[in-house]
Amino acid sequence: MHKDDIEKVIQDWKNFLLTDHLSEYDLEIDNKITEKFAALALYLDFRTMKAAGKSEEYYEGYRQAAVDLLNLLDIEIGQDDELKVITLFKKESDRDKQEELKKNIWG
Repeated sequence: MHKDDIEKVIQDWKNFLLTDHLSEYDLEIDNKITEKFAALALYLDFRTMKAAGKSEEYYEGYRQAAVDLLNLLDIEIGQDDELKVITLFKKESDRDKQEELKKNIWG
């Protein structure tokens, strides 16, 4: 994926989502997430929202595919209404949590 494509995906997402009551919000991307994965996550989020206006079967299939892929990439999308920010962040997998627990217990 080229840098221009990544920037276009991010801008398309912002243009679609950061309007109306979200117009004052900003997007933050955790530095633990590569740009390509962030662009993929935003693309899926954007396409899923656009698909919501179409038939329910189409939307549900697209939504499930998006959720499955984001889970595989360990990426979550969160919204903080106080800070007015939408964040892409790396989700800790159960495996990561187990490793951290082992380190804390046994050093």
